[in-house]
Order: sequence, then C-alpha cells, then structure tokens
Amino acid sequence: MSIRYGVTIPGLVLAGGTGFYLGIQPFGYIGLLVTPFTDAAGLLALPGALLFGALLGCVVAYLSRHRIKPKLNRTKRYRIAAILGAVTLPGYLFLAHFPGADGDGPGNRWPVGFALCCGAAAMIVYYQRRKRLARAQHARRLADQTTRQTSAR
Repeated sequence: MSIRYGVTIPGLVLAGGTGFYLGIQPFGYIGLLVTPFTDAAGLLALPGALLFGALLGCVVAYLSRHRIKPKLNRTKRYRIAAILGAVTLPGYLFLAHFPGADGDGPGNRWPVGFALCCGAAAMIVYYQRRKRLARAQHARRLADQTTRQTSAR
C-alpha cells in the first residue's frame, strides 16, 4: 500500500516514530546527568539499559537486514546496531529523571512537544527523500527510453 512517490503509510509512521524517539533523547540524557544528584540508586539501571539497548539494536538489525543497506557486511551491521542501541536506549529510559518530569507542569510539556516536532520533521524528510528518489528514477527511465528511440532510428 503506497501513496504518491512510493511513500508508504508504515514508512511514514516509522519515520515519525524514529524522529520522536531521537527528539526525546537529549532530555533523557539531561535526566541521566541529573540522576546522581537526585536519585543515586537510579544509576544502577544504567548497565542493564546499555545491555538491553545493545540487544534491541541487534534485533532491529536482524529485522531490517533486507531493507536498510542490504549490502552491508553482517558483522558490521550488528556491531553498528548494537552500538547505536546501547547509546540511545539509556537516554530514553532516564527521561523520567528529567527535572520537572513528574507532575503536569510546563516542565513536562515542552520536551514532549519538541519530540513531536522532531517526529513531524522526520516524516517530512522521509517524504521529500522518497519524492526525490522517485523523480530521479522516472528521469532515468525517460532518458533510457529516448536513447532507445533515437538509436532505433
């Protein structure tokens, strides 16, 4: 199921989710930096978060092996995915330690708003990228057709 330029609804949803996930990361890392001062026992979750992130990265690399850079070396794919998972998951898990994250005050609203804007921007970037690729492919097809037509004469 695709819409114009080969953009699919699941692709838009995944791009938006990725943008949201990466947009919330800075606030999670601020929460990670604040944790030793507010709840030192919360730092015990950091090693588990690193390992769980590496595991999730490997799962994502396995599930996307045919879709994202399929010609990438298998060991390099898993290594990159494990590193990225280990780096990003703690930022997401320590979001609750962000100052003002408890309650319903304005300190809780603007990080989520920023992440939503990042998700919308990621969807726009995905759409523009697919549009550019589809137009380039269409232009190549037209060029091939014209060269075949002129060589046939």
